[in-house]
Amino acid sequence: MIRRPRTFFIVVTLFVLASPLLFAQTESAIRNVFWQPDELQSASVIFFTVELNRDATKVSGKFLDKDLLFFRSEKPSVWYSLGGIDVETTPGAYELSIRAVMRGGRATRTMKKVEVGAATFKTGDIAVPENFVTPDEASKKRIAAEWAVKERAYAHFIATPQWSGDFVKPVAAAATDSFGMTRVLNEELTSEHRVTDFPIKERSPVSASNSGTVVLARDLFYEGNCVVLDHGQHFFTIYMHLAKIQVREGAKVRKGQRLGLSGATGRVTGPHLHMGVRWEGAYVDPTKLLALTLPETNRIVRRAVTPSRRH
Repeated sequence: MIRRPRTFFIVVTLFVLASPLLFAQTESAIRNVFWQPDELQSASVIFFTVELNRDATKVSGKFLDKDLLFFRSEKPSVWYSLGGIDVETTPGAYELSIRAVMRGGRATRTMKKVEVGAATFKTGDIAVPENFVTPDEASKKRIAAEWAVKERAYAHFIATPQWSGDFVKPVAAAATDSFGMTRVLNEELTSEHRVTDFPIKERSPVSASNSGTVVLARDLFYEGNCVVLDHGQHFFTIYMHLAKIQVREGAKVRKGQRLGLSGATGRVTGPHLHMGVRWEGAYVDPTKLLALTLPETNRIVRRAVTPSRRH
């Protein structure tokens, strides 16, 4: 019979006990990362899904130098984030990084390459009142003051998603293929159209595309009567050129709730609705947002968070 030193059995025992921990350190807890739509372009809206092998307490990410704020689904192992690709993003392969903090505090990471294709936008000429092309001194002061107002509105931050389910059209009309158009105003000023036009007769109802908080509701020089909704996690929708505003700043609105009536206020050529979508300072195509299939987040139990100003 061969006698082994006692230290041998101690070492073997410690190794066996430690093995599960060692393997846990090397196993990735992130099972899958995917997004919709499958094919992305400049100005795309993206809905990310992260599937984990076990429950996490926090998931975060980074894409195009912007932070992705994930929220948990009804399953603690599945997390979502809504983001976008700015209209000016150059086509190419970009890095998506995901970090998940598991129960117990251990963090795991993964990286993916995301291909962004080129989008094709139109060009056109339009005629508007001359003061909207070369504003006078009084108008310039107003524009500067309103720029600060808009920046404060877009600095508003709600930590959790306020939207639930698909975003819907704000008016009973089809969208035009107008987003991203390069326009020449009065043969003088070149402008990029970062919103989508919905042609509709004046004083038609304009509704919230999804639930959110009104962070701006006032008359602006270029936008006319304008409403901006914060849908949470730096995601905003914008409704411009209204004939009448029917909500107040600070109000919480439901999907489909009336915001006002369509009109022709501000820099326009005629009655219609301008709809814009902004995420983290990036402008994306509203029609791409309307095409997404999104979960009903109001079914997800989440901790109430008080809106605050972002610094």
